Amino acid sequence: MEHILYIFEGFRLDAGRRQLSSSGGVVVPLNSRAMEALLLLVSRAGELVTKKQMLEGVWPSAVVEENNINQCILAIRKSLGESAGSNRFIMTVTGRGYRFVAPVITQTRESADMP
Repeated sequence: MEHILYIFEGFRLDAGRRQLSSSGGVVVPLNSRAMEALLLLVSRAGELVTKKQMLEGVWPSAVVEENNINQCILAIRKSLGESAGSNRFIMTVTGRGYRFVAPVITQTRESADMP
C-alpha cells in the first residue's frame, strides 16, 4: 500500500496515519474534521478549494453550515502557528473558498518501508 507524506515549512503531514508533526517530530493535535480539511487543502496545494468542495470532502454525508468550515480553518491555522491575516499557509479567497499557499513536497513510499 502506498503511503503519502506532505512536507511543508517545518511540518510533516502523514496522510495514511492522519498525523501532523512538527520538524522536531512532535505530534500536533488536530480534530478529525480539521485533519480532513488540512489533507484536502495540502493535497491540492496552490489550487482553490471551494466551500462546496470542502463541505463535500470533509462532511460527505452530513448537512452542515459554512461556519463549520470556518472553525476547521481556524483550528488548522492555530495548530500551524499562523497568525491572523498572515496567509503563511492558508489564504482565504473571499466568498469562494481557500488555497493552501505554502510550498509542499510530496513523498510517496510503501507502507512496509515506514518506520
